[in-house]
Amino acid sequence: PGPQNSTTGSPTQRAPPNDGIYLLIDDRGIPYTITKEEIEARQSRSRQDPPREPSPSTKPAPPPLAPEKPPIPRKSHYCPVCSRTFLYLSDLERHRITHSEHKPHECKVCGKSFKRSSHLERHKHIHTGERPFICVICQKGFREPGELMRHQRVHTGEKPYQCELCHMRFTERNTLRRHIKRKHV
Repeated sequence: PGPQNSTTGSPTQRAPPNDGIYLLIDDRGIPYTITKEEIEARQSRSRQDPPREPSPSTKPAPPPLAPEKPPIPRKSHYCPVCSRTFLYLSDLERHRITHSEHKPHECKVCGKSFKRSSHLERHKHIHTGERPFICVICQKGFREPGELMRHQRVHTGEKPYQCELCHMRFTERNTLRRHIKRKHV
């Protein structure tokens, strides 16, 4: 069986399990992740009989009043280098790494160093050839989640980058830049 309609949020039957987590596309073309259990629960609900219409003699209940939103806390921690503000001190501490030249995480294969361990882990895919981010529609693999998100536009037709001069739309920022240089400069 081939891929199902991507706008329904249904995974393809050919999709390999990725620790029980799948990347799907909602009806607006926005990718999101879902677990195998959530998919099964949706399918179970959709197999049930549709809810019956209430009789005309019964009035629907009025919608509940929305709860009052708590006040938004002030961001009281700020970076002395770039003045960016943070709600939590831990977020500021994590941010400070971006201004540091210290790169403690080194690749044992090529010696390249990184500020964050997550960046080193992402880099390792270059050496292993591993492509852990799989498109559930066509099964193509990618090294990074951003590459997969860009690829999803092939299936959704989404073109988020628009030329402000002629209003043409493009799937990638670089294609828009090239268009502007060729047509408008």
